[in-house]
Amino acid sequence: MKYEAISFDAAGTLIDVKWDPVKTVLAAATISGIPLPDPQVAAETYGRMLQSRWGEFQQLNLQRSREVCDEFWRQLGEDWMIRLNLPLDQLPKLVQAADNYIFGPQSTVFTLYPDTIQILEQLKSRNLPIIMLSNWDVSLHRTCQLLGITPYFHKIIASLEEGVEKPDPELFQVAQNCLDTDKVLHIGDDPMADIHGARSFGWDALLIDRDEPPAPGRISALTQILDYL
Repeated sequence: MKYEAISFDAAGTLIDVKWDPVKTVLAAATISGIPLPDPQVAAETYGRMLQSRWGEFQQLNLQRSREVCDEFWRQLGEDWMIRLNLPLDQLPKLVQAADNYIFGPQSTVFTLYPDTIQILEQLKSRNLPIIMLSNWDVSLHRTCQLLGITPYFHKIIASLEEGVEKPDPELFQVAQNCLDTDKVLHIGDDPMADIHGARSFGWDALLIDRDEPPAPGRISALTQILDYL
């Protein structure tokens, strides 16, 4: 077999992601019955506050703690409510509503592509180690558990926990350290982060683009990976 391990990006490759933190907090406020006098101002305020604290969030992810990162979002929500003069006694409802919006049983924020389970099953049947290597925060582990795909992976690596993102070779090295082979095929949807990053590191790579027909080095469906094995 040409490859002895497979690496996947998550968002846009295995998982269809519709995460938008501003949309989430506005939806959570609506679900909680918290009136927003001016939703546009509320949205812009939250967006600015998150942007100003993103560096802090990145540092917190290095602790690899869901609880620590959840507290960041709770504190951000509290400060946002204070800024907008919203009733703070509604904060617990806002936090719970936001969590349900993202991770609840009816959520569509994170969903699997129709061919995700099929390709993971087929690769598993070939006894190929499978790595997930994604530019994501600590919530990647919870998301994979929610979607039921955690057992397929030899290792799940979230970039913010490592302090470095694709296409930086240091993140690929983290994944390489988990494998007994360097004959790795990486699949992702970003030409720079995934394809350039993997190839520069010494792996092979396939770009997935579901809107374009297959071509050398490019697939339109995950099952087409099998043609390269």
